[in-house]
Amino acid sequence: MHSESGATLIQVAVMIVVLSGFSALVLDQGVMWLARVQAQNAADAGALAGALARAFDETTPPVAGGLAETSARTTALSNTVGTSGGVTGVTVGWTCPTFALGSPGVAGPRCARVDVFRDGTNSSTPLPTFFANVFAVTSQPVRASATAWVANTATASCMRPFAIADRWSEKGPVPPYNQLGEFNRWRSMGPGAVQIPTPDVYLPPTTTSTGTGYTVTADVGTLVTIKVNNGSSAITPGWFLALQVPKTVDAVTGLPTSYTNGASEYQAAIKTCVSKPVSIGQYLPLETGAMVGPTAQGTMTDGDSLYNKDPGATWVGGVGGSVSGGCVPACGALSPRIVPITVFDLDEYQWRVIANNWTNEWIPGVGPGGGNFTCPGGKCVRVANIVGVFITGMVMGDVQGRIVRYPGQFVANVPNIAVGASFLTSVQLIR
Repeated sequence: MHSESGATLIQVAVMIVVLSGFSALVLDQGVMWLARVQAQNAADAGALAGALARAFDETTPPVAGGLAETSARTTALSNTVGTSGGVTGVTVGWTCPTFALGSPGVAGPRCARVDVFRDGTNSSTPLPTFFANVFAVTSQPVRASATAWVANTATASCMRPFAIADRWSEKGPVPPYNQLGEFNRWRSMGPGAVQIPTPDVYLPPTTTSTGTGYTVTADVGTLVTIKVNNGSSAITPGWFLALQVPKTVDAVTGLPTSYTNGASEYQAAIKTCVSKPVSIGQYLPLETGAMVGPTAQGTMTDGDSLYNKDPGATWVGGVGGSVSGGCVPACGALSPRIVPITVFDLDEYQWRVIANNWTNEWIPGVGPGGGNFTCPGGKCVRVANIVGVFITGMVMGDVQGRIVRYPGQFVANVPNIAVGASFLTSVQLIR
């Protein structure tokens, strides 16, 4: 009874239980929290992949086993969750959180939700434990969830330096002023411009209306011929203007401080991503001259032109079709031949040219206002919309392309246009 022999053994036996508890707390909980982060990463990636597929591949409501579901599930499962040898379960759904259903700029409930399981449910296996086995805890459950949505935006980077005329409602022919196939609203009268009788109607897209211009439903896949500006005010479909695009912006305000200028910078802005972000409603200066040669060189004929960066890509399916083949994904997420371009407010432009007035306020969809206006570069156009164009070729000196959606970016305080007219798409995690 008075011997101290073996006392350490008793103390060690008691401490083993305590040390096992600490080990379980540190190691097993550490494994659990690591797996929890991995599960969240898998869910985030899966939700973003599913939303991307909804935005650009499967625009109808997703079907079981379709592109959106397959992309979401495959991407989530490509991420390791927990220890090797375990089985991860994944479910994919399309339900938006309640707060997202009425959000502006979202075309209905276009969401993708991915749930990731390592908890023994949904065909998964729970995480094993190591030291916690001492306390009869043999497993620990982990799961995560993420939701991403497809939102429309009004800003794009890498704008190419040309703009095409938007669609209008044709009222001609009504002689002598309104010619069929041309946009006609204004004619010269003395030092200014007056509206003609029975004019064509152009309404730019707004936050609540698609106007008369290009729409996603009708025009994805539409073939447009980018015709060289002939210097007149008679605007025809596809008629384009050479632009200057922002080269530098103010770090605080984000407003342009310089623009591309001249043939060499114009051509470089076609071939590469020179432009800083451009938003719908912004004004861009006109380039001097039609830039016929640089346009052809930058889009088609030079060895490093847009077309020759991905000559194997083709358009399949006409209106509503898509790009097939080419260098994607080795060269990036999109073919280099898909670029964003400006759709300009042709009504305002025609009035300014005929009236030779670049300093008066213009009210979109209405006409000239009474206030003063500063046009960057002296002469400019208003960005009414931004569309993606897949360059398909050149016919009789004119560049041809198919209208497509394009990845936009979210910029605070830049209002979106109506969903039906918005070709810029942004995918964001919202939960």
